[in-house]
Amino acid sequence: MDIKKFDLKKFILSKINRKITLLFIIVGLIAPSIAIFYFYNISISSYPESLSTNQAPLLRTIAITIIILIGINTGIIGFFISRSISRPIKDLYFATKELEKGNYNIKLDIKTCDEIEELAHAFNKTTASQAKLQEERKEIDSAKTEFLSITSHELRSPMTPMKAQLQMLEEGYFGKLTKKQKDSLAIVIRNADRLDRIIVDFLDISRIEAARLKFNFQETDIVELIKSTTKFMDAYAKEKNLSLVVNVDKLPLIEVDSDRLSQVLRNLINNAIKFSPDNSKIEISAVLDREYIRFSVRDHGCGLTSENQIRIFEPFYQVENANRRKHGGTGLGLAICRGIIESQNGKIWVESKPEKGCQFNFTIPTKPVKQIKPIKILFSDKGLIERKIKEEFSTILGPLGEVEFNELKSKNSLGRDDLVEYIDYLTELFIIPQQRGRDFKNSIEKILGYDKDEINEKEFMPCNYSNDEVVKRN
Repeated sequence: MDIKKFDLKKFILSKINRKITLLFIIVGLIAPSIAIFYFYNISISSYPESLSTNQAPLLRTIAITIIILIGINTGIIGFFISRSISRPIKDLYFATKELEKGNYNIKLDIKTCDEIEELAHAFNKTTASQAKLQEERKEIDSAKTEFLSITSHELRSPMTPMKAQLQMLEEGYFGKLTKKQKDSLAIVIRNADRLDRIIVDFLDISRIEAARLKFNFQETDIVELIKSTTKFMDAYAKEKNLSLVVNVDKLPLIEVDSDRLSQVLRNLINNAIKFSPDNSKIEISAVLDREYIRFSVRDHGCGLTSENQIRIFEPFYQVENANRRKHGGTGLGLAICRGIIESQNGKIWVESKPEKGCQFNFTIPTKPVKQIKPIKILFSDKGLIERKIKEEFSTILGPLGEVEFNELKSKNSLGRDDLVEYIDYLTELFIIPQQRGRDFKNSIEKILGYDKDEINEKEFMPCNYSNDEVVKRN
C-alpha cells in the first residue's frame, strides 16, 4: 500500500459512516422493539388463554416484521444522515491533500451551518493568504533573477575591454615591464579572469532560473563527445600524474547540446582532478539506461559525508575540508551542472563515502525535451529539503516523527545512508511495517533527488559498465 495514497479517508471516514449508521440502527431498533414487545405481551395477556395461544404466532410475526421494517428504514435514514455529516469532512480532507501538493487555489464550499462550515471558512482564508504569499514570492524571485541577469551583463561589459588592455600591457604593447611589474600584473590578470568566470556563472544561473538558457540540440555521437572532452582535460590531469580512463560502449546517436553536455562533463572531471590524490585514476563512463543515457565520473579522493552529499549542489556551498578549501572555486559549478541537467528533465546525484572517493552521476533523455523548464538554483529555499523530510517523518510516525527528526538533525544524520539505516532499524523492530518502510525510503530518496528507477539503492555503482550491465531495479 502506497503511503502517499494511504486511504485514511477510507479507513476513518468509512468508520464514521458505519458508526453513525450503526448508532441510528441501534437507537431506532431498541426503542421500537421494547415498545412493540411491551404491547405484544399486553395483547397476549388480554386475550383468553385459548385465543392467546392461537393468536401468539401471528402477533409475534407482525411484531418481528414491524421491527425489521423499522430497522431497515432507520438504517437507510442513518446512512444518508451519516453521509451528510461525513461528506464535508471528506471534502476538507481532500482539500488538505491538494494544499499539501501546493495547490493554493483550492476552495471549500461547505454549507452546514455548524463548526465544520466555520472550519471551511478558516481553511479558505488560509489558502487565499498562502496563494497571495506564493504569488508575491514568485514576483520577488523573478525580480531577483532579473536583477542578477542585468547586473551580470553590466559587469561583463567593462570586463572585456579591461582584460584586453591587461593582455596588451602584459605583452609589452605599452612598453617593457620589469619583473616586479610582471608579477603584479599576473596577479591582476589572474583575479580578473576569476571575476570574469564568476560573472559568466551568474549569467548562466540567471538564464537557468528564467528558462532562458539556450540549447542547440543536434544529433551527436556521445562516445566521440566523451573522448574529445576527456582529451581536452587530459592536460590538466597530467599535472598530477592522473590517468583518465574511459569506459564507454556503443551508444545511439541522440540529439543533445554538445557544448552544454561537454560543459557538465568538464566541470565534473575538473572537480575529480582537483580532489584526486596524485598517481591515481579517474573513471568516466556512459551507459544506455532505458530512455536515458547515464554518465558517471568517479575519483578516488577524500569523498563526501552524507551531510555534504545533500548540500553539494547548493550554490556557494563549500565542503569543510582542508584539502577542498585549498582549491577554492566559486561554489557555482555544480549548481550550474544541476541546472543544465534538470532543465532537460535529467537527474544528477553523487554517491560517496568518506575516504573512498566520489562518483558523480547524471542522466539525460535520449529524446530532447520540447520545453526547457526553469530551475531554482540561487534563490531556492535553503531549508526546503529538511522541511520535506520533516513532513515525511510526521506523516509516517505522527507526533513522534518531529522528535525523531530533530534527534537525527542534531547528530547531522540527515544524509541518505543515515536515513535509510534509520528506516531499516524501524522496520527490524516492527515499529513500522515493511511495506511502509519501503514507501518511506522511496519518499526520502525522491526528496534527496534520487530516483529508484535510475539508482541502485544498495550498491555503490562501479564505473566499468557494459551494454549488458544495467542498473539493478527494485
